[in-house]
Amino acid sequence: MKKFFTKCFYIVVLQFVFVSVALSNTLTVDEAANVVAETERYLARFENGVLTHFHNKLTDETYTQGNSEALTGISVSRTTDTKASTLKEIKVLSPFACELTYHDTFSVPHNDEVMFHLFISIDSETGDLLIRQKGSSKIGGIEHITWGFANLSETVVDIIAPIEGGQTLELSVGYEYPGYWQAQLAILQGERGGVFVRSDDTQYRFKTLDYITESGNSALIFGQHPPAPIDQQKQITTATWRLNAYEGDWQVPALHHRQWMHEALKPADRRDMPAWINNIDLIVSFPFYHSDMEAGILEKLSQLVDPEKTLLYVIDWRESGWALNYPDYTPVTSFANFGDFVREAHRYGFRVMPHVDMVGVSLSNPLYAVFEKYQMYHPGNGKKIGWALELDGPHPYAWINPASSEFRKMLVERVKSVWETYRVDAFHLDISHYIVNNAPIDGLTMAEGNILLHQELREAMPGIVLGGEGLNEVSFLYQSLAQRGDVPPINPPHPISSFLFSPYVLRYGHLGLPNPDRHPELFQEYQEIYAVWGVVIPTLRLSNVDYLDPDRVETYKLLELARQRQNYRFGDVNGDGIVNILDLTLVAQHIGIQKPDNPKVDINKDGVVNILDLTIVAQQID
Repeated sequence: MKKFFTKCFYIVVLQFVFVSVALSNTLTVDEAANVVAETERYLARFENGVLTHFHNKLTDETYTQGNSEALTGISVSRTTDTKASTLKEIKVLSPFACELTYHDTFSVPHNDEVMFHLFISIDSETGDLLIRQKGSSKIGGIEHITWGFANLSETVVDIIAPIEGGQTLELSVGYEYPGYWQAQLAILQGERGGVFVRSDDTQYRFKTLDYITESGNSALIFGQHPPAPIDQQKQITTATWRLNAYEGDWQVPALHHRQWMHEALKPADRRDMPAWINNIDLIVSFPFYHSDMEAGILEKLSQLVDPEKTLLYVIDWRESGWALNYPDYTPVTSFANFGDFVREAHRYGFRVMPHVDMVGVSLSNPLYAVFEKYQMYHPGNGKKIGWALELDGPHPYAWINPASSEFRKMLVERVKSVWETYRVDAFHLDISHYIVNNAPIDGLTMAEGNILLHQELREAMPGIVLGGEGLNEVSFLYQSLAQRGDVPPINPPHPISSFLFSPYVLRYGHLGLPNPDRHPELFQEYQEIYAVWGVVIPTLRLSNVDYLDPDRVETYKLLELARQRQNYRFGDVNGDGIVNILDLTLVAQHIGIQKPDNPKVDINKDGVVNILDLTIVAQQID
């Protein structure tokens, strides 16, 4: 069991009964600390503050059985005494709500008084079962406050959660929101229906989801951390958790939460994005190792896929090299010139998206001395967070909290300079999903700083498209593209995350996705998991023109899939899906015209329509 569960306070109550006038909802509490909530949709029972029984009246299914441990309570960092809590007070707040208060004193290692409040109620409008908590410590140091849903029958329900791309939980795991727990939702799916647990918090407060499994029974533990710094926190009030039964499959509660996301979080309208982004059907990832980027790769690629529906993700495009000297975003000018690459790509109609680390500052860069005070730190042990920070690690760089206005201003200016010079179409923002519970900077939490940085980038570069790594309820607000997670996930993949975010964000392959001919087994592993997650734009990794040789069988299979999605055939000027005399006629009508109004008639993209274009079309006719 994790250390933040070492101090928990259990519930001892007297008996109260609350019955609605209409007799449709009831809430009862007895002297054994059993709370029973009943509506037309469900019957739920708590024992010692833990939800131990849930029956879905809509489907006549019960999702609990047996006995498994789950914890409801509060943990305080300075308290090591494990004495059980003592009931202090019971309040009747309304016919369908009660407050249970517990009080304890601890002498080891400090004199402390801790109060814990558990609120259980029924929402009169929705029938949702509501759970809310409050806690206080006289000397401070509150770490965590939790409640448990126990006795879950693994043979009856699947535990579905939008974590790390979407998973069905089978192994004991723990995740934090907003981060790898992408949306504040968990679904218990039975055969004909289920029960959901969700929060309608719009402040992005730090929450936890822990799944514990043992001997066929399991438990979910939902928690919340107070804002950092933890050692100064004397009080915590949680967001409200909502539970209810439903009939049908998991998409019923997922659609409900997605609608709430749309209305409450207000993600950017995709209609405000450039129209081209909705036409992208292929992502080509270029490691771009300078001299390895050979001439002719874009010309050859343009014959195999539709450039206007293909986005080029350029990873190693900076003079400093991959993962070095952040935040220096000076493009390569020697060997394979980045400016030439962008101009060539645009000439063919491709879109270009260079890679940017949204939070990275290399330890060797002079700016690290400026921004070190804003470096992310682990909220538990206080250690600095970054990439390969150990002394023998390669290319170490720090991760800086985007709540810092000074850091955001610097990064926006540098990224904007690249955009103004080269007019790239998009930027991939690496580490865009990573959010930890650090002390506010300039009055902003890290989640608020993350959102503001996305906003400032879009305002500084009108029409720019932003992509990112991973996805959650923070980063999806202003991103149009996002990488799928690495594979394999800890638990079986599930498409819930795709369902929640697909109306807003297009997903593409992870940075680690290999070329299908270079590493076919690993590539296939990605594809099998992506097939379950769904809604993933085909993604192809190319390092040089040799990757497009005809003997690259698996690469050509992927390119053929892209062409089918794009309805593309090289030389098809009029877009009817075949190359014939009609295409020849269109080209012939433009012979001698430079920069024609219809760019498709300039087949080889040399800026003029001539006999070469006619020859190319003729060669493509069946």
